[in-house]
Amino acid sequence: MFAIVKIAGKQYIAEVGKKIKIAVKMDVKNKKVKLSEVLLLSNEKKIKVGKPVIAGTTVDAEIVSTGLDKKVLVVKHHPKKRYRRVRGHRQDQTILLIKKINEK
Repeated sequence: MFAIVKIAGKQYIAEVGKKIKIAVKMDVKNKKVKLSEVLLLSNEKKIKVGKPVIAGTTVDAEIVSTGLDKKVLVVKHHPKKRYRRVRGHRQDQTILLIKKINEK
């Protein structure tokens, strides 16, 4: 059983017992998170597709860790003009452990 969940404008595949890495920093105070924007739900036999979300279906998750992702270098370069700029960026991230998919 898996579900496709929308978090901060992006879609993630959520399976029970799997970890997903999202590009948003969430509160560490609340370790448990309830995700209510479920776009698709798939069992072994049938698939439910939401219009745009499936009403009454939620995904329970637990925050494993929060922090920063790996550094990405952003390079600007103009050849023959002696212009070069290198800048680094580290995106916020949160790792969620999917505990349960609650179906209506």
